Amino acid sequence: MKSFFDMKHLAAILSLALLAFPACGKKASGPVSMLNEKDKSFVRRTLGGMKDDVRLVLFSRDGGDCRYCGEVEGMLLDIAAAEPRVGVEILSLKKDAARAKELGIDKIPGIALLGKKDHNLRYFGLPSGYDFIPFVETIRAVGDDNPGVSPETLAKLAKLTKTVQLSVFVTQS
Repeated sequence: MKSFFDMKHLAAILSLALLAFPACGKKASGPVSMLNEKDKSFVRRTLGGMKDDVRLVLFSRDGGDCRYCGEVEGMLLDIAAAEPRVGVEILSLKKDAARAKELGIDKIPGIALLGKKDHNLRYFGLPSGYDFIPFVETIRAVGDDNPGVSPETLAKLAKLTKTVQLSVFVTQS
């Protein structure tokens, strides 16, 4: 009887999760709004007063399967709606292959964060959950042209003689 009770609770939790995130992971035909009012308020507080505009260039679906493209499109559009200094450009990896190559995007969904300069910041996947706050804070850093590190660190980085690629891999929990 206890296992039935546990299964009943699990089913209820899953049902609530599906109601809260009905489109996550499903093949969507277009943007899916992802941010609630609390998230939009965070975006406005964090990005308000940015020095310069930031362009989020998203390479998205190409007519084939893309597990989170609709969610990423919706999230970026929600961010741009909350902060007018953020613009979103949605491109196709196939149709806009030259631009994708220029920006170093080779998979979808792939986002290039561009400010006054291209700091070569790229994000692949859906910046949700624990990734959402750092993603928004990175937009702010790009808009302020401020990497958020000390002058000493910048001086040491300037001495690098070879290109360095730093990749951070995150799995859904």
